[in-house]
Amino acid sequence: MTDLVTRSTLPADIRTILTDAALTRTNQLAALPSFEGDLVAEAHRASVRRILGEIHSALERLDAGTYGDCATCSQAIPVERLELLLWTSRCVRCASL
Repeated sequence: MTDLVTRSTLPADIRTILTDAALTRTNQLAALPSFEGDLVAEAHRASVRRILGEIHSALERLDAGTYGDCATCSQAIPVERLELLLWTSRCVRCASL
């Protein structure tokens, strides 16, 4: 049986982990060179920006008390999925649709 997210199963330092992840991505983005017209470099920067946005959204969900709830179906996201992708907003089923 899948262990679903509950307030008691969330790590106490989840805010710290997410904040550190955001800082890491911000620093990574700042360090990436900008090569105009280099599609690979542009794709990499876009990917880092997307992940940074997802981390900030996860922090907002944490503040709102909805962290760990699927944004699509409102069911609890399994802890195993959150352990793999801490800032995910959707369960596996909804993410695959």
